[in-house]
Amino acid sequence: MSLKRQTVWNMLPLLAVSVVNIFSVPLFYRYLGAERSALLFDVQVLMGSFGFMDLGLGMAVGRYIGVALGRGDGQAIREYWATGNAIAIPLLAGMAAVFIGAGVWLGPKWYPVANAADVSLLRWSFAVGGVGLWLSYYAQFWNLLAQAHLDYKFISLLRVVISLGQILPAILIARLTANPLLVIAWTSLAGLLQLVVYIVHARGKYGLGLRFREANWARLREMASFTSKTFSLLVVNSVFGQIDRLVVGRLAPQVDFTHYTMAGNVAMRLQTVSSAASGPVYFHTSRAVGSGQGQPAQIYTAAFAMMVEWAGFAAVWIGVWSPVLLKLWLTLAHKPELAGMLSPFFTPLCVAFCFSAVAVVSHSQLGPLNRLGTELAFNLTLGLVVLAAVVVGWHIAGLQGVAYGFLASRVVLVGQDIYVARLIGAKSWLSLDVWRRMAIQAGIGGLFALTYLLLSRDSYWLLLAAALHAALASGWLLRAPLKNYFRKNISRSVPPNAPDGF
Repeated sequence: MSLKRQTVWNMLPLLAVSVVNIFSVPLFYRYLGAERSALLFDVQVLMGSFGFMDLGLGMAVGRYIGVALGRGDGQAIREYWATGNAIAIPLLAGMAAVFIGAGVWLGPKWYPVANAADVSLLRWSFAVGGVGLWLSYYAQFWNLLAQAHLDYKFISLLRVVISLGQILPAILIARLTANPLLVIAWTSLAGLLQLVVYIVHARGKYGLGLRFREANWARLREMASFTSKTFSLLVVNSVFGQIDRLVVGRLAPQVDFTHYTMAGNVAMRLQTVSSAASGPVYFHTSRAVGSGQGQPAQIYTAAFAMMVEWAGFAAVWIGVWSPVLLKLWLTLAHKPELAGMLSPFFTPLCVAFCFSAVAVVSHSQLGPLNRLGTELAFNLTLGLVVLAAVVVGWHIAGLQGVAYGFLASRVVLVGQDIYVARLIGAKSWLSLDVWRRMAIQAGIGGLFALTYLLLSRDSYWLLLAAALHAALASGWLLRAPLKNYFRKNISRSVPPNAPDGF
């Protein structure tokens, strides 16, 4: 299966979940209320800050298994996996305990709670969320094993089923109970089911279970340097990954924090969908390093071309149609009047995450190329720039200033893209063809924006023009794969000795 097809399979669950999440956010707001929605977001933000939970062991094990697969070394694969499991289980349990302790003790102090009666509810939400966090990270450990084996079709189908099984019932629970604790408990239970399915599948298809007896110190020492560097990256990403929300949560009133988080959750889905490319790029590059065959530049060029086109389309489409899209979205929360409040910072956040989406490609190659020190420098620089930009932006223009400060910080990611491209001999943003394609996207968006001369900015009639814009642009981007698909299927349907005119 090609890199692009694996990316598409990996994108399917992310796209499905992102669409459901986009509509679930206003529904949670509607059913839980502004204050209790904030409790749910508080737990999610702290979970995001624990992105270092496995200390980088998961990515290290995945990388070394990928290299061993490239060499065809089955014994090394089993030893890397057994060693990783022997460390991961107690490590993740300990980190989950730290999360619970931090949430129960510091959560009510850091996050202002409007209703004093909800303090206990917030503490219990952190406690149950800690269990779910352990299940999620250990399931991700098995997910990386499947990715190393390039088993993206299985991963895609499982994640679609489990994710929809988490989100849709959670919305119903929120409606029936208005209790964020029960929502978190349900998602944790669904996470347990996902872990069980991963384990059963891995034992049957790859012949890999826990296999503690094959763990050894030599493999641990071999992975130690890579793990320590990855851990440093995860700490930086966890501290700075949601720094804009942490700043807003500290400085802004609880309702403003909820509004900013709602917009940020939708915008971040753009990067979430793009992360579908990270696994295929990471593990194809790892195999290329292990086998000594294949060119990282070819992998980068193929993935970058795909991501920059789709991210450019998303940025233009949202920029043109955000007023009516926000109104439609927030109608689900019975709060269409919030569209005007979210609009000033919604679009810049979306554009910012489009840049983040493109940077997934360069980010995913630095690890396999063993350039983790460079990756750490870029991530640390980005975090510090984001912190400075959002604080300055808040004092200048409130939430809108935070959003534009966050957008300005993406210049660091563009620098990362250019660095990796030059390192491996690709072009990235320095290609004139990239800018030509972006100019075409902007021009098409500008033509469709002329409809605002005829209709008001939030008229639902604009949805027809938005749908046409999306259909034409996506059809143009899909022209090559669709052409290849139909050509292959037509050639298969014609018998080799068919008479003329068949």
